[in-house]
Amino acid sequence: MKKALCALLVLSLLLALPLCACTRREPGSPMTQPVTFYYRTAKTDFSVPDGVIRGELRDLKQESFTDEELFRFYFENPPLSSELVSPISADLSLSGVSRRGSTLELRLVRAAPSPSEFNAALTDACLVKTGLALEGISKVRIIVRRPSGAKLEDKEFTENEILLYDNGEIPENMEVTLYYADENYALLRPEKRSIPLMSQEALRDYLLQLLLEAPENSGMRSPLPVGTVIQGTSLENGVCRVYLNDDYYANLPADEQAQQLAALSIVNTLCELEGISQVQIHAAGWAPGEGAALDLSGSWSPDLGPVGPVRKELGEFSGTLCLPGPEDPRLRRLLVRVRARGGESREEALLRTLFSRTAQNGLAAPLSGLPEPLSVSTAGRLCRVELAPGTLPEAPEQREQLLRVLTATLCSLPDVASVEFRQEDALLTDPPMSPAPDWFALP
Repeated sequence: MKKALCALLVLSLLLALPLCACTRREPGSPMTQPVTFYYRTAKTDFSVPDGVIRGELRDLKQESFTDEELFRFYFENPPLSSELVSPISADLSLSGVSRRGSTLELRLVRAAPSPSEFNAALTDACLVKTGLALEGISKVRIIVRRPSGAKLEDKEFTENEILLYDNGEIPENMEVTLYYADENYALLRPEKRSIPLMSQEALRDYLLQLLLEAPENSGMRSPLPVGTVIQGTSLENGVCRVYLNDDYYANLPADEQAQQLAALSIVNTLCELEGISQVQIHAAGWAPGEGAALDLSGSWSPDLGPVGPVRKELGEFSGTLCLPGPEDPRLRRLLVRVRARGGESREEALLRTLFSRTAQNGLAAPLSGLPEPLSVSTAGRLCRVELAPGTLPEAPEQREQLLRVLTATLCSLPDVASVEFRQEDALLTDPPMSPAPDWFALP
C-alpha cells in the first residue's frame, strides 16, 4: 500500500490537472480582460479531471490591472457558476500580492484557527492554479499570518516541484460507508463508496462533505440541515469533535426524528473510521445542545437501531421507542428497525427491543435490565400486558414514568390505541392508558 497520503499529495494531484481540461468559459459578449479563476466544485468528485477544482473564465472589465487587484476581485466575488464555490473562508483575508521575478507572492491573514487539512489543501490548490495561470508566473509562494503578525505558513509551489512528491503514483482507493436518510426521513441507509486514500484528518472532513451532498443511490437524501458548513474536526482519545457553522442548529427541523437522523448520520459515518468510537458535535455561536429537541451536549456513540433497510421478508418493521431524556422526563421518539422472531407479534418484538435498549445519545433507558413482560396480546386496538414481578418500582413517579414509556411505545403501532397493564393477576390501570400530548418533548 502506498504511503503518500498527506494533504500535500492531494494538492499535488490537483495541481497536476491540465489547465485546458479544467477551464470552462461562461457564454456572453466579448471580454475586455479575460482571466481564469479556480474554484472548488460544489460536488467533489475525484473520478474526473475537473471534479475537485475547476477554472472559470472571468472578465475584470478593465484594460489593465495589477496582480493585487486581480486577487482582491477573486477574494471578494463568488463564482458565476452554481457548480462552483469559493474556497476562501470568512476568516481568511488578503493583505498583499507582489512579484519577485517569476514568483508570485500571496500574503494572507487568517483570523481563526487553521481549517482542516483537506480544506486547506483545496484552498492552496485554487490559489496556486489561479496564480500559475498568469503570464510570466511559474511559482506561487503563500505566506499566512495571524492578525498579530505571527507567521503560520510559508510555502512555495510549482507544478514540477509539487509533482516530485507524487512520483507519478496514483493513490489506491479505499471503501467507506456513508449514512444518509431514506426518502421518508424515517431511517438511515448505508451507502458504500470507493474513494482515494488520504490522511485520517483529510478523510474525516471529506466524508462530512460527502454527507452534505446528494447520495449516489436513489431513494436516499442528505439528512443534514440546509446551509451546514463543515469547519473542521479534531480527534482525541477516540472522541471526534465536529465543528459546524451555526446554520446546523439554526436550520434543524423541529421534528425530533429528523434531528436524530442528522446527528446519527455524522456519528455513524465517522465511527466507521479506525480510532473513532464517539462523536461530539459543536456549532459556532451556539452552546452545546442549544436549539435542539435532543441533548447534543455529550459525546454520541454509533447506533444501528435507526438504520435500514427494513426487510419485510425477514419479519422486520419500523418501530418507535418512546424514551425520556437523562434529566428531562418528557418522552422522545426514536425510530428503529425491529425484527420479529419466529412466532412473535409486533407488540412483543417492539417491547423486547425497548427492554434491551441501553442509555445513549441523549436518551435514557429506564427499562434496561428489567424482566420482560410475561405476556402481550392485542384485540380491538386494546393491548393487554402482563408485567413480570419486580418490573415496576415502588416510587409513584418512577412507576408512572415506566408505564408511560410502555404505553407510548406500544401505541406507536397502528393496531394499538390503549394499553391495559396487569401484574400478578392485579389490574394496574383502569381505565386503560393512552398517550397524552404533555408526555412528549415535542408534539
